[in-house]
Order: sequence, then structure tokens, then C-alpha cells
Amino acid sequence: MPATYQEQFVVRHREADRNGDLRLAGWFDFLQEAAANHASRLGVGLEMLRNNSMIWVLSRLKLEMERSPRIGERIAVETWPNGFRRLHAARQFRVLGGDGGEIGRASSRWLLLGLPRMRPLKLEALPVELPDNSALPDYFELEEKLPPRALPAELEVPVRYSMEDVNGHMNNAEYAGLVQDFAAAKRGSSPRFRTVELHFLSAVRSPDVLAVGGGFDGDTLFVEGTGRNGVASFTALATF
Repeated sequence: MPATYQEQFVVRHREADRNGDLRLAGWFDFLQEAAANHASRLGVGLEMLRNNSMIWVLSRLKLEMERSPRIGERIAVETWPNGFRRLHAARQFRVLGGDGGEIGRASSRWLLLGLPRMRPLKLEALPVELPDNSALPDYFELEEKLPPRALPAELEVPVRYSMEDVNGHMNNAEYAGLVQDFAAAKRGSSPRFRTVELHFLSAVRSPDVLAVGGGFDGDTLFVEGTGRNGVASFTALATF
């Protein structure tokens, strides 16, 4: 089994913002694509999940960026699992720019859920043992919750069919896009993000509507979204 995995990406025009930089949603999209492809090579990917009535869901992710890659730049995402944190499986990421230098790093936590009840499963339920990468970097602690603050909604975002993923709910990268959209709406243009931490609390699907609120405190931004049922869907904390 490949204990670590690297995947190459080229920033396409549709993945860049008006300044030619990779959009925040693009960062998250590249990370989850590399994670999913590595999981398949480890024997815990989509085929295994379907055969065993399971799904992986992203619970938390913190990303730190030195700079944003530009349109046409070839980047590499390196990723590796590195153990369990109670019911969470931990996974790390390192992003290399076109010059080979490190431009970003991230830590994530994933839940294994059983279908159809969507209940968390013990990670011992996996049919294979994941590699021991304890000697590799572990970038961020993600054990502390980022609770919602019940802030007034300032944006209403319809959840469309095209925003859903193979699990049948709004894709993780779409939430990152909402964080950038909220920041741009409040400031008139998108700031340059330094860190973004996203916590996924409950799934939303088309035709739900997300009520998004938040606020700045200096160079820190908190954003949260709530579905029409009043249940918090995500929280996010960003710095610039």
C-alpha cells in the first residue's frame, strides 16, 4: 500500500478568481480529490464503501496558505493518513507550487458513517489496516469544536443540484466558496486568506437554502450557515 500519495493538478481558468488566483473552493477541491484517490489505493475508497454500505464524510479541515497558485500553474498535493482520534480518522496534506516550494499545508478529520442511518462507525470496521505515518508531519490540532454563534443571516444561498457530490449532499468545497463569497461581499473584494478552518455540522441538499452570517474582528473572520430547518450546517474561522 502507498503510505503517502502525490497528485498533480493544473489551475484551470474556471478554478481561478477575477485576479487569476486559485479560488478557496479550488484549494479544497484539490485536497479532497487527492484524499479520495489515495483512499481508493489504500482499499478504503468508493468501491469498498459501496460494498459495505459506508461513506466517508469530512468533519473538519484547517488549511494554511503561503500564497495562491495562479492560472496555468502546476501544483502537487501530497497527502497521508496518520491515525485515529476517537471516531475521527486524521489526514494531512502538503501543497507544492510550480517551483517545488511548499505553498500550503492542511490537517483534516474524517468520519466513517454507516448507511442508511448515517451513524458513526468505529474505525476498526475498516476492512484493511491503514499505514502508520506517525513519523510524518501533523500540522494542526483539530480536536476543539468551532461552535455556531447564532449570528443574523446576511446572505441566502440556494443549494442547487450541481453543488451536490456523490454522497448526495452539498460538496465540501462549496462551503469554502461561501466563506470567500461572504468575505468579498462584506469588504467589496476578496481578501488574501492566510488560514481557513471549516467544521461541517450537518448536511444540506437541494432544494434547501443556507442562511449565512458572520463578521470580522480585525483580520479574523467567522462565518456560519444554517439550513431552513434551523440546524447549523457549517462554521468557519479564517485569517488574512
